[in-house]
Amino acid sequence: MKPARSNSGVSHRSCDRCGSPVLRQREGLPWVVVVDDVRHTPGQAAELTTPNRLAWCLRESKWTGARLVEVHTAFHNRECPRPHLVEHTCPPGTPLSAKPEGTLW
Repeated sequence: MKPARSNSGVSHRSCDRCGSPVLRQREGLPWVVVVDDVRHTPGQAAELTTPNRLAWCLRESKWTGARLVEVHTAFHNRECPRPHLVEHTCPPGTPLSAKPEGTLW
């Protein structure tokens, strides 16, 4: 499959705080979703979720690019063939500021 177009809702980035590779989606949602750039099966993603850490289904299309769709366990197919990702959380001990104080850029 071709990589997502630049105008799709999902973009590859690094976390501003810890530098981990993440995917970010802003379009189509009233909030920004940031997930770890690690693909899981639906079962693996379900084990990693908590009430404050949701799982997302990555839907990729050559026509519309990539987009994240929230996984609702009551409605989502347990045998879904698409990759699943989990919301990003920085490792313990990561500084709260995005950049050290006093940096210019």
